[in-house]
Amino acid sequence: MGSIGDDIKQAFSRGNSSSIQLILVNLFVFIGLFILKLSLSISSETAPIAAAINENILFNVDIPGFLVHPWTLLTYGFTNTSVLSLLFNSIALYWFGLLIQDFIGSRKVINIYTLGYIFAGIFYFLAYHLIAFTNATITLSALVSGATAAVYAVMFATVTLIPDYEFYFLRRFYIKIKYVALAFLVFSFINPAFGLLNLGGAFLGYLYIKLLRLGIDLGSPIDAFQDWIDRLRDPKPKKGFKAKKFSHSTVGKNQSYQTQEERDFLPDQEEVDALLDKISISGYESLTKKEKERLFQASKSEKL
Repeated sequence: MGSIGDDIKQAFSRGNSSSIQLILVNLFVFIGLFILKLSLSISSETAPIAAAINENILFNVDIPGFLVHPWTLLTYGFTNTSVLSLLFNSIALYWFGLLIQDFIGSRKVINIYTLGYIFAGIFYFLAYHLIAFTNATITLSALVSGATAAVYAVMFATVTLIPDYEFYFLRRFYIKIKYVALAFLVFSFINPAFGLLNLGGAFLGYLYIKLLRLGIDLGSPIDAFQDWIDRLRDPKPKKGFKAKKFSHSTVGKNQSYQTQEERDFLPDQEEVDALLDKISISGYESLTKKEKERLFQASKSEKL
């Protein structure tokens, strides 16, 4: 048990493991809600509290319900309807999340996940009331969970970035990730409510990468919020590095050169965008060894 606890602490202490962190958060929320609801449902006196928990966590698209519980647009993104839903989301986050994380950095995975379920909720809210207004025969749930919609945002962000990347299934055949993601999206419309939510999340993932290539980062407010949290945790300002003075000897010149070389090694956003465009057009394998190293270094930078 100690090793498991250490592994969990390590996952949250590292700055480049957002996909694993999201998987763990979804797992903890699912287990916590299950135990809480089970303990409350044992007694008839506390059973109504279990129902009230759903109303305060799941997204309610009924206008009166949403006005009473507006925060559910933020909380519902970490809720799963079943064990199968949790399993699918965990596997998809592991496959697609770790993949895109290596290209655009860990922080942006969290940005895509968060914006994905928020946009999906707004999209579903509008679709729900539009369908109700037209008296269509489609039945939609007024109370929904949003973890899967967030995962679809990550999936389709990855597909938009590297559409021709292939998974090696069961060590038997290769299949491009764009076909995998599209198949799952179409299949999710067996339940129209989930299908619409997932469609909203998928569109956000697509839009995020398209705008990122234009230099527009939709997740910059989330980055600013994360920076603010980091400053609260560690209010002490970081001391700037004070370079040593070297003589004009050969050793001093070499040391100065190496310091400048290390400082200039990390690529800027313009270079990263150019590499991502190249991947989108010609695939990841079209990158040279040096370009792959540059992209890898960029993904490890806290600025990305």
